[in-house]
Parts: sequence; C-alpha cells; structure tokens
Amino acid sequence: MTLALVIVAMPAHSVLINDLYMAEVVTVSQSDAQRRRDAATGLRDVLVRVSGRVDVVEHPLVAAALRSPEDYYTEFSYQTVENDGSDAGLPASTPQEVPASQKMQIRFEPSLISDLLRRADLPVWGSNRPSVLFWVARGSGAERAVLGEGSSGLFGRSVRERAKSRGVPVYFPVWDLEDSSRVTVSEIWGRFLDQIEAASERYSPDKLLVVRVEQRYAGQWHVDWSYGDQGEWRVGTLLKASEAEVAVALVDEITALLGAQYAGTSARTALRLNVEGVSGVAALAEVERYLQRLSSVLDVRLRRVKGDLLTFDVRSEGDLQQLIDLIALDRDLTLLSSDVGASTVWYRWSGEN
Repeated sequence: MTLALVIVAMPAHSVLINDLYMAEVVTVSQSDAQRRRDAATGLRDVLVRVSGRVDVVEHPLVAAALRSPEDYYTEFSYQTVENDGSDAGLPASTPQEVPASQKMQIRFEPSLISDLLRRADLPVWGSNRPSVLFWVARGSGAERAVLGEGSSGLFGRSVRERAKSRGVPVYFPVWDLEDSSRVTVSEIWGRFLDQIEAASERYSPDKLLVVRVEQRYAGQWHVDWSYGDQGEWRVGTLLKASEAEVAVALVDEITALLGAQYAGTSARTALRLNVEGVSGVAALAEVERYLQRLSSVLDVRLRRVKGDLLTFDVRSEGDLQQLIDLIALDRDLTLLSSDVGASTVWYRWSGEN
C-alpha cells in the first residue's frame, strides 16, 4: 500500500494525506536480520514524514528507537514487485527485463510515533497539508523548458517520488495555452514572482515554488529557488552532482520549511477563539467538531453564545500563528483579526450553516 496523495491538476487547496504511518521498503530477503534493517529504514521515513524534520534521526531518543523498530509497528507484509527497468535510478544500459524485487510494507502505530516525537520535543505534523505548486524552468544548453503536469523527465519524477515519501502534496502546472499566455518561460527562468503569482490563481495553491534548474560547473546541477505566497518569499540555492540528487535536496528543503510552519511543537497555547456568522444549533455543532478535528488542537470548550457569535476556549500545540496557518488551509474559517498579545482571534464561519 503506497502513501496516498490526493492531488489534482486544478484547482488545489490543502490535501488530506492517507497512510502517514505506512512505510514501504525495497528489500533483498525476508530474514529476521534484514527485516529489522528494513523496519528501521521504514521507521526513519515515517518519523521524517510526521515531524517534517529531515534531521529527526540526529536526536538521541530517535536514534535509540531506530535500534528497536519492532517496538513501533503493528503489522508488516511482503509484496513482489515486477520491475520494468524504467526506474530513474537505473543506468541507461540496464536491460528492459529486470528481476522482480520485494517490498516490505510496514504499518506503524500513530500513538507510539507521536509519543516518541513529543518525548524528543520534536513537532508532530497532521495529515492536512498545504499544496505546493512547482513552477520549474529547466535549462539545457541554450534551450529552456517548463516542466508541466505531464512531464516525465528525471527532475520531475525525482521531485514527485521524494514528495510522496515526505508527505508533501506537490504538483505542476498544466502548462497549456492559458498558462503560457499568462507567464513565459523566460519569466519563470528569471523568477518574475508577481507574474507567476498571477498565473497561479487558476490553481489556488497554498504555496508556490519557483525553480530554475540547469547543469553547470563540471557537470554539477544547480538550482535557484523562491518559495512563498502573497508576496512573501524565501530564496535558496542548491548544488549537487546529479539531477536526481538536486531534486531530492530541493524537496527536503521545502519539507523543512513547511514542517516549521505547520507541525505542532511541544509548546502549549491557550487562546480565546471567536467565530461569527453561525446560525442554528446544527452549525454550532459543526464549528465545534471542526475545531476538534484540527490536528494541533488538544481541547475545545464552548464559552459563550451571543446571537451568531460563538466564543471558544481552545488549548493547542504550537504557537498561535501555527494554529492560524493550519486553519487557513481549510478555508472554512475566514480570519478577521488576531491579537497575539491577548491570545485572541476572530473568525467568520465560511462553512455551511
């Protein structure tokens, strides 16, 4: 069973990711020793995915857990996979017929994983995650091309595979006539961010990543990237020996940025949350259920009802801004104002009344 990302070409908002706690590891045997090694690999992948921290294995508690991975999974199975020789990592000379390989599928217990991360004072990232639209201009000699949703090249494949492993919902523009009439290859290459933001409106992504990738310096691959939305951007540069390596490193950079923003930390926040525009008992119950479903929320108590205004006392993991960012992904509540000093936020209910 593979990690499920529900991604569509357009439009895309936040994405609910299934099987955060399931790992798949290609293996060479079903021996006890190999099973433990494979389970440790799977546990590492799950811990990175759930924490959003690629450096999670450096923590002593996590390192100890990786030595006893059987303490954290509930079931495992094996599956035979027929290889067709098209894997991105295979050399060009590999024959088309490749022997079948095996995958070990491991399901880890969510409560045990979350408890381990919290004991290690590491964040826990829920299954509702922001979508990231990748605008990629790839240079090869004097030629430049945009990677669209249907692109099958090595860079795009490597991005998709790593993003699936990290639990990051990534997609590319369709790159049809509408896209190319709104933004040009040269504007993506030059990272003209205002034009790219305007061209992205048809997709409604949560985040944008604008990438220029080319081969430079003795065959090394170079990436310049800009990440953000609504005029707020972070930039970075990567240099790796291969196209696949630079794609993987890029996804890891974005995973870390997303995790830092959305994954709940061990800090606790008590806040007053006001919701206006709620009519009727059924809508009141729906708002309360919605707040309780948020991954970082620990406790919700209805404090007051006054007309169409509800006031809740909420306890949450992480800080107030993280909760605001998490709520913004769903778009059921529209932020009206926030007072960080008073730990108070005001929303309007956008769901069904």
